[in-house]
Amino acid sequence: MLIIICVFFIGFLILASLILTIVGAVKKNKKLLFGGIAGFFVFGIANGLIIACSISSAIDSITSSGVLETMEEVSENGGKIAGTVVKGSISGMSNELGTESVAADSSVIQAGITINHAENLEGQRVSIYLDFAMDFDGALILYAYDANDKKQGIARKEVHVKAGDEGVHTFDFEEGFNSGFDGYYVLVARPE
Repeated sequence: MLIIICVFFIGFLILASLILTIVGAVKKNKKLLFGGIAGFFVFGIANGLIIACSISSAIDSITSSGVLETMEEVSENGGKIAGTVVKGSISGMSNELGTESVAADSSVIQAGITINHAENLEGQRVSIYLDFAMDFDGALILYAYDANDKKQGIARKEVHVKAGDEGVHTFDFEEGFNSGFDGYYVLVARPE
């Protein structure tokens, strides 16, 4: 509310400066003319900075708290991210890796795991090359979703690695999972 009052007040000063500029030009008074022009630019810049800072602050609060809370809730309720997030509306969360599209759930990022490459192998197998920045003991769960965001399969793998480890991890899906799968995957980390 204070920002709105400041913007309104400075807007009023800009209007007053504009009026002084016009009066100075009409009466050919250089002091009024230059004073009005100077006030117009100074107050205009101040108003622009206040508005820019307000917008930046609002965007920062939305991205840092709202998105993270939403991602944690989604992670806790089944470990999947909404299709729009997976399809890339939040940068850095969805990656085209090798031949497959894999999204890292917030739990994967918090565990210090980086997805580098993924491929659909023969049958029901998907291999993912992972880097581990921290020790990890627990399960990695790979969810498969079709183009309509419907779950098509789940593969689970127990992993016990040290910080700095990297390598290919293979996930085996249940019978009936198609090797020609046309969708995306979501990787979830469940530490012990």
